[in-house]
Amino acid sequence: MKLASIILLLCLALVFIQDWKFRKIHVVLPLAIFIISFLVIPIKKYELAEIVAYNTIFFLITLGFLTLYMSLKSKQFLNPFLHYFGLGDLLFYIAVSPLFLLKNYILFFILSLLFAIIMQFGLRKFIKENTVPLAGFSALFLLTVLMKDYFLTFQKLTLF
Repeated sequence: MKLASIILLLCLALVFIQDWKFRKIHVVLPLAIFIISFLVIPIKKYELAEIVAYNTIFFLITLGFLTLYMSLKSKQFLNPFLHYFGLGDLLFYIAVSPLFLLKNYILFFILSLLFAIIMQFGLRKFIKENTVPLAGFSALFLLTVLMKDYFLTFQKLTLF
């Protein structure tokens, strides 16, 4: 395993630990994940930039619909970063966008949300806060997926 790959996995582990413990992540971690992803993915950089653009657009559209839905439901504009979603979550999902083709990014996004829900319910005896460490649980899920993709060659989800 290359050094950049190991650093990527360590960054994901740090995201999980920080989000679990403090319910926030340091801005350097998503930035490092994003940069290292460009180093470990064996695709031409201009193609990878296109993949990042498509994945980011999907994510921002999804976030926009979430904001619209919650605002219409409460009959006033709700800032998703104050009520439902953390800035670290936004940065994390954009940071991991180079690791997936669009269809796999959508699958990862949905599965990571389900994983976070399952973890939140499964660990509610140990969790004292009412908030979900979404970036942390998603990082743990991605860490598992990357390890699976690295050691097992069938049905890869990532470009790793």
